[in-house]
Amino acid sequence: MSLAVRNRYWIRWTTQARGFMTGMVKRWSGNVWLGWALLLLCLTLVSTFLAVVSGFVHDPNDNPGSYYHDKIPERQWAMALSMLLPTMSAAAAGVSIFARPRALTRIAAGVTVLLLAIAASWFCWAVGIDTIEHFERLARYE
Repeated sequence: MSLAVRNRYWIRWTTQARGFMTGMVKRWSGNVWLGWALLLLCLTLVSTFLAVVSGFVHDPNDNPGSYYHDKIPERQWAMALSMLLPTMSAAAAGVSIFARPRALTRIAAGVTVLLLAIAASWFCWAVGIDTIEHFERLARYE
């Protein structure tokens, strides 16, 4: 088979495949992104609660300092995972704000969700840093 014939078949096959795929893949509208942002913002309450609970120590004298030193990486992971949902919510709200066609109500709702998600992310970060520092202080005193 000559090169020209192979190229013609290749072009026909890729064109058909591209046409097939465009029917299956649909771009998400700004409303869908805003819906995801709201859903993730609601789930942020759970992750924020887990961030607060992970730093709670009932009686620090029950365990030696090495125990708290070994728990510091777990608290770092808890902080990172608790920040994941509000950060994803902020990203989805940001995409919703800049999605086309532009709608004033969606932009206003997106900005509101974005600000709430940034505040939740900052709160999870602050609680996580405080928890890590608390466990570092407990690890120093044996």
